[in-house]
Amino acid sequence: MIVAGFWFVSGLGAAAADGSKPGTAASAEIYRFAAGDLEAVFRTAAGGIQLESIEDARTRTALAVKGAPLFSLHMRRVSNGEERMLTASDGWGKTSAGSSRGGFVFEWAAFPEGELAGLTVRATARLDAPESAIRWALDVENRSADWSVRRCVFPQLDLAETSEDGALLFPRGPGEVQRGAWRREFHYRGNYPSGWCSMQFLAAYREGASPTGLYVGLHDPWGSTKHLDFLSTPKSRTVRLSVDVPAADMNQAGNDFRSSGEVVWRLLRGDWYDAARIYRSWARKEARWWPSLGPEGRADTPLWMRELSAWVMTGGAPEECLPAVKAFRAALGLPVGFHWYRWHQIPFDNDYPHYFPTKTGFAQGVGELQRAGVCVMPYINGRLWDSKDGGAEDLEFSRVALGAATKKEDGQPFLEQYGSKETNGEPVSLAVMCPATKLWKDRVRDIVLRLQRDEGTLGVYIDQIAAAAPALCMDKDHGHPLGGGRWWTQGYWDLLDAIRVAMPPGRVLTSECNAESFVRWFDGYLTWHWQYPGQVPAFPAIYGGAVQMFGRAYRGGPTQDLAMRMKAGQQLVFGEQIGWFDPKQAVEPQNLEFLRKVIQVRWNHRRYFYAGEMSRPPRLSGDVPQVRADWQWSGEWPVTTDAVLTGAWRLPAENRVLLLFANVSDSAVKARCVLDLEEYGLTQSQVRRVSSLDGVKSSDELFAVERLAEPIEFAAKSVAAWELTP
Repeated sequence: MIVAGFWFVSGLGAAAADGSKPGTAASAEIYRFAAGDLEAVFRTAAGGIQLESIEDARTRTALAVKGAPLFSLHMRRVSNGEERMLTASDGWGKTSAGSSRGGFVFEWAAFPEGELAGLTVRATARLDAPESAIRWALDVENRSADWSVRRCVFPQLDLAETSEDGALLFPRGPGEVQRGAWRREFHYRGNYPSGWCSMQFLAAYREGASPTGLYVGLHDPWGSTKHLDFLSTPKSRTVRLSVDVPAADMNQAGNDFRSSGEVVWRLLRGDWYDAARIYRSWARKEARWWPSLGPEGRADTPLWMRELSAWVMTGGAPEECLPAVKAFRAALGLPVGFHWYRWHQIPFDNDYPHYFPTKTGFAQGVGELQRAGVCVMPYINGRLWDSKDGGAEDLEFSRVALGAATKKEDGQPFLEQYGSKETNGEPVSLAVMCPATKLWKDRVRDIVLRLQRDEGTLGVYIDQIAAAAPALCMDKDHGHPLGGGRWWTQGYWDLLDAIRVAMPPGRVLTSECNAESFVRWFDGYLTWHWQYPGQVPAFPAIYGGAVQMFGRAYRGGPTQDLAMRMKAGQQLVFGEQIGWFDPKQAVEPQNLEFLRKVIQVRWNHRRYFYAGEMSRPPRLSGDVPQVRADWQWSGEWPVTTDAVLTGAWRLPAENRVLLLFANVSDSAVKARCVLDLEEYGLTQSQVRRVSSLDGVKSSDELFAVERLAEPIEFAAKSVAAWELTP
């Protein structure tokens, strides 16, 4: 039976607990809330309200334990800069708990110190029994004449260890799973939205015969600025989860705070894939950045981009680039995307945004490549203006750009350095421009349209928009709320809208990394930073078909050949377009043979990746070895994966499933494929299996379902694909 309930357990009842001094509230009151199989217990006492536990009621497994306060408020006295931190757990003159329509409300008020007495906090929870979920909203009413709300940390939970190798899912890159973090030092902090915090959900769970865990989703349809954090405490076997949200108008006394969207605690009986599907179900209905999808995916993305299966990158003048790029295109025999760097006369990461004039022959080189089947996409930066933008001189920055740059509280611009040097040898300092300003919107638009209209490029790559976290701009002349809020994403949405409406037909926009909140405005994301051990394709499970993902950083070192196969194989099963190679590296014989296989398989089945969606990757049972190589992402960077990488993609309307197996190792691997065909929508006793090996069709036959679990040998450095239909 599915239930939802709010029970007073003991103490004074649901009436307010009033105390004349901090910490002297009336005796404790205990409340138990049930939403399906998810139960939460709270205690109100001593001037505060404390979470006691969150539990899976069916398995009696503790998911969170007492420790972290439900929220923390970081306050500042505007007149003198004094700072205070208030928590849900203690110090309030008045607390109350009561039922509301479909849930309950907690309230904190009457803080006894001076003007902070004008602060009221309300946490409203809706009990969702069918989904075993509690859905929260938090409101802070600030009537102080001198105190501002700087940040609100909500929720905060001390997650309990559910098993020795319990798993944590967090949103770095495509998604990452760390196991056993409760027993070792572990810390993750992600600034959202950015490439290293690309989504707004996390999960902690136990796998195996009795899976259980907790999904925490920040269902914020505006993609507001926030920070997600995991911090382990091995001594207590807990991991603290906290979400730190900068307040809007954070330097102004009397500012209120309201959580954007809902905070969702939901029972998770599954793993990372199930958590991703929960988030996907919300995002496709509510997220403002979800694009319009039809039977063939995104109609606003040209078919050439949806179908593209390989990318190369290099830079320089046409005579430096064209021969190698054309040689790779000829060797592959398929369309290729070319990410063109240093096509401009100014140095890289220097004198931005003065990209014109181009290097001699650029437009002619673009035309030559595109006639040869190479889709050209030059690089620009969509975020930075060099503060010395005329060699070592301030050409236009102070006169033109400074007013539109993001500002700190002291009025100085946010400046960043990336290792580039001015002509006098000094580091280049680049100002972060504010996307809410007309100047920056117009400048980026003009650059993009000039490249597409005058130079003839099919695409433009706008660096950093989906990579770098928002700057907490405090310039009141920009017309946006100061500090936190949703204005950063909205500013870029407006900027990109103005470009897309004016682009010539058949053109695309792409950006660095994969912050989700810009998906609708970009046709592709450069996933070059998907380089971490423990990666899982949570982002493709959510956004597969909604945006094209392409590109890993392919580097050198003694294990570079194995690292290349690992990355390319992972790209295939994750649904990415393959590559972002240096074209000279890609055509080396030891690389080209395997790359041809991976790219050909993707090309053969390309419709699955733009018109379909990711399904649960099949699991292999048996003695499946692992491989390890130095991926050289930042110095020595060892990454270990299974020797055989697996993926599954589905065309739901056609009831067709594609299973992928990439053996990236030097040895054959024999294993069984563990499948739940019902999950793929295949419920018949027989299925048709069309098999291919290394891009060449090898068989087409009817199979009894049980035969799919027979042992299979995956040849060394091979790519197998099974297409299953009823």
